[in-house]
Amino acid sequence: MDVSVMTMVGPDFPDEQAVWLARNGIALGAANRSQKRGTTRFRIETKAPERELTLLNRCDDISKEQLPQARVNASLVSPIAGEVSPSLLAEISALSDFTFLDPQGFVRSFDSRGCVSVKVPKDRSIITKVDGLKMDREEAAALTGMDSPKAALQKLAGLGLRKAVVTQGSGECYVLDGARIYSVQVPKAQVVDQTGAGDILGGAIVSMYLRTRDFLRSACFGIAASSLSLHMIALAKVDLPMSVDETAMRLYSQASPVASV
Repeated sequence: MDVSVMTMVGPDFPDEQAVWLARNGIALGAANRSQKRGTTRFRIETKAPERELTLLNRCDDISKEQLPQARVNASLVSPIAGEVSPSLLAEISALSDFTFLDPQGFVRSFDSRGCVSVKVPKDRSIITKVDGLKMDREEAAALTGMDSPKAALQKLAGLGLRKAVVTQGSGECYVLDGARIYSVQVPKAQVVDQTGAGDILGGAIVSMYLRTRDFLRSACFGIAASSLSLHMIALAKVDLPMSVDETAMRLYSQASPVASV
């Protein structure tokens, strides 16, 4: 797919990574580069089964000037440290036929040392500005006030959302597709590196949805892609095996409805 990026990196962003991105069709231009702040960075400590994140540096906010000049088929919005404002999210949605949000950057709180925790967002109206959501269980609870993934999806459906995914690590995923909630089993995987798995999940969902317009099938494809990436490290995750399609179709055929909304 033809992809453009709205992001900010600092002078410290490695040239070799910029070249790798350009070779793969994603060019970083002047609008994506901060002259004053370094690239957003986290320290990640794995303490099974959880990860502890500490914000080490935060780059500039994403700006309105970075918006595309024409309509786009889809937008995948994935802030990580509050760099996308609710008003900018609304403008992105207005330009997109389909807007899919990973709300992690809206529900993260940072203490004086940069330690990350999940909080209730100041503006819950972000839910109504998008067409779909991808959340983990803690993020879903922060957005809806519901501890149960199924109850969280029912609450979101009551607010008018019709496409959403709640992940639970290696536990089953719940998918809201139209008027039904489905349970999807997550394939067992050897976990070497979790970083980026959620991004692969979101990207795979959006790309498959543009091809099929079948959200449940797209969610199963994303779950398969994310699971099969866990035994790889860093950018190697992007090169997924052909078995992702077979795994996705198996998950799709086995997905079971658990509630109506």
